[in-house]
Amino acid sequence: MHAEQWCLAGQTLGRKTLSMRKVSNSSERRFAEVARALEQTLVASFDDSFETLESRFTALERHLLRSVVTTAYERQEVRRRIAEAIFTEAYGHDCPWPVFGRTLRRIHRLGYSNVERRYHIACLYARWCQRHPQHDNREARRLLDETERSIRHLPHTNSLRQWLLSALSELRIQTGFQAGTTPDQ
Repeated sequence: MHAEQWCLAGQTLGRKTLSMRKVSNSSERRFAEVARALEQTLVASFDDSFETLESRFTALERHLLRSVVTTAYERQEVRRRIAEAIFTEAYGHDCPWPVFGRTLRRIHRLGYSNVERRYHIACLYARWCQRHPQHDNREARRLLDETERSIRHLPHTNSLRQWLLSALSELRIQTGFQAGTTPDQ
């Protein structure tokens, strides 16, 4: 996995996210434990195949759900973090659509914790489509448009809003996936 791909993923590992949900101190400690476990799994499996890495993350998810997290909210967030890690690794390993698409569908089912997570997923999906021009990219374009709408809902005074909009604009230039366009336009 390349560092620049995990740069975006690091947005929620080990630091607070944009989520407006208040969590208890004990919940914060559990989330820190989850972040450490994810990071340790990534480091331990740096040179592993995607299949091996995916099975390690799946085993980690089972362990965390059984023995670390306690609330429904924490369980949902653990499932999301694991799904995001697997998706990011599928991108980093340049997995074919049957594998990459499966990881993307899982994230769609689980939903997004915040706009940063939505941005991360949309960016990697757009870049994956750029690597695989034979793949129909309309869904990636739609996800970028949805992400932009979510970002625009942030307060105008939010510095993250401006950074994300700027980064998204740059990504659109790099990929050619301009807002509201489809390949036929």
